[in-house]
Amino acid sequence: MFRISTHIVVGWLSALVLTGSLGSTRSAAQAPPDGAVTALTGVRIIDGTGRPAIERGTIVMSGGRITAAGASVQVPAGATRVDFAGKTVMPGMINAHAHVQNQTKSMPMRDDLVRRLRLYASYGITTAVSLGQVSTGEQAEVIRLRDEQDRGALDRARVYTSGPSIRGLKTVEEVRQAVDRYVDQKVDRIKTHVTPQMTPDQYAALIDQAHRRGLRVAAHIFTLDEAKMVLERGVDLIAHSVRDRDVDQAFINQLKDRNVGYIPTLTRDLSLVVYQSTPAFFKEPFFQRGMAVYREQVEMISQAAFQQKMRENPQTKVIEKALEQGTRNLKLLSDAGVTIAMGTDSGTDEGRWQGYFEQVEVEMMVKAGLTPMQAIVAATGAAAQVSRLDHLGTIAIGKAADLLVLDANPLQDIRNLRQINSVWIAGRRMGTTGTN
Repeated sequence: MFRISTHIVVGWLSALVLTGSLGSTRSAAQAPPDGAVTALTGVRIIDGTGRPAIERGTIVMSGGRITAAGASVQVPAGATRVDFAGKTVMPGMINAHAHVQNQTKSMPMRDDLVRRLRLYASYGITTAVSLGQVSTGEQAEVIRLRDEQDRGALDRARVYTSGPSIRGLKTVEEVRQAVDRYVDQKVDRIKTHVTPQMTPDQYAALIDQAHRRGLRVAAHIFTLDEAKMVLERGVDLIAHSVRDRDVDQAFINQLKDRNVGYIPTLTRDLSLVVYQSTPAFFKEPFFQRGMAVYREQVEMISQAAFQQKMRENPQTKVIEKALEQGTRNLKLLSDAGVTIAMGTDSGTDEGRWQGYFEQVEVEMMVKAGLTPMQAIVAATGAAAQVSRLDHLGTIAIGKAADLLVLDANPLQDIRNLRQINSVWIAGRRMGTTGTN
């Protein structure tokens, strides 16, 4: 079995190469004039599909979309050329299981949500699929931000939301009514938790009603039996790892036959074991670029009482084993050809660092046995696919010009994803003022 101890996990994080030139974004996007054409030239293109990289390519953008990309692209007359010779360009990363939640009460809700989306963007995550809000008011604000993002200059990551997770209801009728209410409130998808409080018939009704209303369903699971139960009832996305035992061939076949995506969220479990002492990565520059958002939680987690409580919590040992099992299952499923998407569960409980943990998640995927290309696809094209965001995730004509420009090649070392030169959203280069 592929085993991971807490000490090894800390070692991975403390050994990471931490470089990059982009601070957390606070200023507005640098918007070109309406109708302007921009060409990024001389670049290595990783297109998010898994195809081999294109060397010395060109990407042309106009109106927030990609209009041409490849090795033999002619730059249109009058286009603004940006010479990125020797740099790598890939799609901006998509967190297929994020949480964009109002966690700071000392500022208006909207301001807190926006700064968190800007933090995601500064780490190269240009889209956050928020699978769970904490209140209807927060849900409404996130929906407003979603509706605004296709109008004018976008100075933050894109966001999509499920609203609060549907769970703990008592009857099939209540479940159907809850789904209808969420659809009427214009959420993008439905999220549910598998718990003993709801029956398989209720989950079947939830999934059926969501499909009738045109929405897909993502499920929070822990065990293989839970995952099989919702899969057999038509769920569209497994939103966490199976962490109790090895996945079996029947489960693999079901996932593949229905093309159901699987999101490992390894860093979700990492966050429940790594703070038994102060992790070395707290002092690293790549982490500290987010301190304007992270500081309050960093101070809390650094307290001896918090760390002692984690060490003494019997669940810590349970989750250590769960992380080992989830990592093993990721490799088994990837090798079997299941669609793997990157997601982290970041932005909820203590120590789930928005932006930083997406970078760590991709590195842990490679440590589990995926190739750098497979991990990049999981964070781009596959994350868009399982989230049904067809305009995102790959570099192709007509797709949104959400791009990550790197100073080094991540196919040689996945940690080169940290060498961020610039982030572009809807064809606009994001501002680079720091927050710490």
